[in-house]
Amino acid sequence: MDASSLIIWLMGEVLIAVGVPLFYLGRYLAAPDGEKAKKARALKILAVVWMGVGVLIYIVLLARLAMNA
Repeated sequence: MDASSLIIWLMGEVLIAVGVPLFYLGRYLAAPDGEKAKKARALKILAVVWMGVGVLIYIVLLARLAMNA
């Protein structure tokens, strides 16, 4: 993958990584008070999964860089 394709791919990843939690945060803020606890739990689970995916992406990139060096 050349540098320009990698930059575009990373920009897409960042937009998705920021957009999805903001969507769930908006759902939480718009929910009635009785549903907020359930939506907050779903938001926390999503945040943990998203951070795990981010760490996995960095590990894969580091492994690829180490193999190419």
